[in-house]
Amino acid sequence: MADVNNDGWLDIFLVNNNTPSRLWINNAGSGFTESSTTWGININCPGRGCSAADYNNDGFIDIMIGNWQTPIMLLKNTGTYLMEVAPGAGVNFTSYGGSINWIDYDRDGKIDVFFANDGMPPRYSFLFKNNNLTSFTNVAYSSGITDSASILCLAAADFNNDGYPDVFAGSQSHPGSPFTAMLYKNNGNGTFTNVAEASQLQTNYYTWGAEWGDYNNDGFMDLYLASTNGFNQLYKNNGNGTFTDVAVTAGVNDQGQSYSCGWADIDNDGDLDLYVAKGQGYPDKMYRNDNGVFTDISASIGMGDVRHSSCISWGDFDNDGFLDLYLNNNGSENRLYRNSGNSNKWIEMRLIGTNSNRSAIGARVRIKTGSLSQIREVEGGSGGKGQNSLVVHFGIGTATIIDSLFVRWPSGLQQTFVNVTPDIIYNLTEGQPLGVNNYSNNIPEKFSLSQNYPNPFNPITNIKYQVAKTGLVTLKVFDILGNEVKTLVNEKKPAGNYEIMFDAASYPSGVYFYKLTSDNYSETKKMVLIK
Repeated sequence: MADVNNDGWLDIFLVNNNTPSRLWINNAGSGFTESSTTWGININCPGRGCSAADYNNDGFIDIMIGNWQTPIMLLKNTGTYLMEVAPGAGVNFTSYGGSINWIDYDRDGKIDVFFANDGMPPRYSFLFKNNNLTSFTNVAYSSGITDSASILCLAAADFNNDGYPDVFAGSQSHPGSPFTAMLYKNNGNGTFTNVAEASQLQTNYYTWGAEWGDYNNDGFMDLYLASTNGFNQLYKNNGNGTFTDVAVTAGVNDQGQSYSCGWADIDNDGDLDLYVAKGQGYPDKMYRNDNGVFTDISASIGMGDVRHSSCISWGDFDNDGFLDLYLNNNGSENRLYRNSGNSNKWIEMRLIGTNSNRSAIGARVRIKTGSLSQIREVEGGSGGKGQNSLVVHFGIGTATIIDSLFVRWPSGLQQTFVNVTPDIIYNLTEGQPLGVNNYSNNIPEKFSLSQNYPNPFNPITNIKYQVAKTGLVTLKVFDILGNEVKTLVNEKKPAGNYEIMFDAASYPSGVYFYKLTSDNYSETKKMVLIK
């Protein structure tokens, strides 16, 4: 789930196995339009997984696809088209899997890629270092990724709170080791060390899905493992470099055909709940978290799919502040579960890196409401072979204000904001003030176009507008001579409050005008770009 066309709404990209892959564009939360042909997607490959990041820092999310015994694909997003560029980018290696995690492992502001190969015999994985925002070099061996293993899933997070992303790899075969798990600790100097045994994060099961999340809100990332041939495991982070499996006492030690998993605060009460996707004939599980003890609520909330569930993705596709779930089923219909929500409050943030990678992958956000403290990290891959939304989401229960909001960017920059209003989607560009991106459900009484913020700007600014009734909406940018330079919006939208980002990195300094047209309403405002 990713915003492919930068309109503020999450789209869905699905990679299929030897049948056409799909791109569904979000119609402002009211539904989706299948748009593969429009976007140039003509992919009929043995797809195994995909994930997305802005690898060239141009403001558009790009997509990497892992195939079976076929070269990796890299789809560069031009804003209106997804173009295959893997050969020229140096990543068209023959792949044997589809678990992909984008990570800026060396924190140089250019997003890199950890790519896992599975199958038998065991194979080496790839670590693609981003050289210059156009090409990559495989540096796995020199970086300490030297294990030959049949890796089924990857999951990246900063487990030891040192500011560098670490990577868990789950496999079905790891020659030379009695265990199937690897935990690559980032040494902070461009290299990794496998510390799985030292950290007591040990399993003999086939781990198809893994997901980091701070389920007990103690400030350390914990890890859930979904296995196909044994019990699922929940490794509590002890905060000292070691882990303890607490799945039994927590009530999440499923057994039997688990392929994917993911954390999400579905009821916005301030703690992470857990979804586990399972194989044919085994009902999926949706676990509600109550102070670290989990209850299966699947049946009572309309979940519990019994097909062969391969992968999941969490994201708020209708921008109502409650996380929805896209479920990929192998060989049968997929599912999109809309979260009906409740009265609990929330906050969502879209992070935009400047000195950090543009997607802000690896950024950590911490919020405090009263005595409750929560953390999230922007993920570059999740669920085993897919990816959750890049938008950071928190539920805060009945709290009426967020006392503090702290962001640690991959570049090392730290920002803190206080007394933050909830029930709002915020934009935050690295080093800049917190910007409102409000998609509230309140229906405006009139059309309006607000002054962009900030103004003057360099190179990014946000434009808010209100639509009083459903209809065609256009929002266009013109230069001082009246020449159209950018169409930001051109689609049917329901009545509501909207905000969109304008990235002028490729435009010269000067005066610009932006014009909103909808129904019988039209308004134009001026903005100034200063570089």
